[in-house]
Amino acid sequence: MKDKKLEVRMTAYEMLQLEQEATRRGMTKSELMRSLIAKFPEPKDFKALKSATLPSSAI
Repeated sequence: MKDKKLEVRMTAYEMLQLEQEATRRGMTKSELMRSLIAKFPEPKDFKALKSATLPSSAI
């Protein structure tokens, strides 16, 4: 579930880069950012967070 929000300050140049890359890929800016974050390593405490927030049938 997407229930967290992030506000990021950037230059006009960085925003233009983000918008153009998202357009090039046929994505929204949010989709592009999530796709980039998805490439990061799994957080060390993710398993504990996952088991604490999801029903056991979803794990």
